[in-house]
Amino acid sequence: MNDMSPIPKVQVQGPDAQLCVDYLVPRNISKMNPGSAWYAPWCNDEGKVVADGIIFRFAEDHFVFSADNCADFFRQKARPFDVAVEDITDDYGILALQGPCSTEVLGEATGQDWSDLQFSRIRTTEIAGHRVTVIRQGFTGEIGFELWVDSPDGHDVWEAVAAAGASAGIQQAGEYAIDVARVEAGLILVSAEYTGATMEAPSADVAPNPVDHVTPYELGLAHCVKLDKAANFIGQEALAAENIRGPSRRLVGLEIDVEHIVQLSLNDGRLPDMSPRVRWDHMPLRCDGNQVGRASSITWSPTISRLIGFALIQTNLAEPGIELTVDWADYWGRELGSVPAVTCSLPFVELSRAAH
Repeated sequence: MNDMSPIPKVQVQGPDAQLCVDYLVPRNISKMNPGSAWYAPWCNDEGKVVADGIIFRFAEDHFVFSADNCADFFRQKARPFDVAVEDITDDYGILALQGPCSTEVLGEATGQDWSDLQFSRIRTTEIAGHRVTVIRQGFTGEIGFELWVDSPDGHDVWEAVAAAGASAGIQQAGEYAIDVARVEAGLILVSAEYTGATMEAPSADVAPNPVDHVTPYELGLAHCVKLDKAANFIGQEALAAENIRGPSRRLVGLEIDVEHIVQLSLNDGRLPDMSPRVRWDHMPLRCDGNQVGRASSITWSPTISRLIGFALIQTNLAEPGIELTVDWADYWGRELGSVPAVTCSLPFVELSRAAH
């Protein structure tokens, strides 16, 4: 169980809510039924990703975006529509319940069967006498749920879920642990894999870098861009052009030679230090001595016992099995030397989101 309450949340509600959201995002929102939660990126006029996240459709006229700070961007773009755009970040707490026993624990906490709730679907229930909105979602590769509660009810719901999961050995996980899990599952994160193309300050304490403005095609999100949908959307013209010519870069998986890093550290008279958290700093990637991209979200995977990360590299080198080198620096930025790495497919682990 993990507290995801600080994630920014923006509500779009009103008679034109579907029309507005269909304009904001490249997915076909007209096909999204109430009670659904869809993943999507959204872009600026140049087709660069502003943010990516989950869109919840709670009713015909009621949507909520769970992603990075986008309230001002949405307000500006929503002006032609009859909707209200509101930052509701502090109104709701989110308890993420993830892992092989999550369905069982949720059943214990609610007295209901959750094995039939499909991925990205929404249902309401009660826990500890409080109304809870349950979404079959999560930021890991495991089966899991997000429990949305009114902020004043968060403590009671947390304690009830913890008690319900005691016999299953439930663990309280922090942000760093969830970050490792999302990398293993091949899930990208704004400020880590890319800089959001907006003037709003990111929720993470990371300096924005325009070089890291990316398109959905570069992030491998072509399936989220519906160029043939009836509604026009922000960035449509730019994305249509890129779809024809193809992206110049692509995001792929990366496996890094950890033994080489250990030897470099020892040669430098230092104790090898693998950071226990995901490293968001970007490291140059080279092929035949030439820089061809950069690595991000580097972390030790406890599941597969390898040092992994993401590589945003030239499209011609974005196939699995390409041998590269990383300009490796330790956690404090001290450069140690060149380290072998190889590209690979995503995700790094087999996703286990089927109901148990």
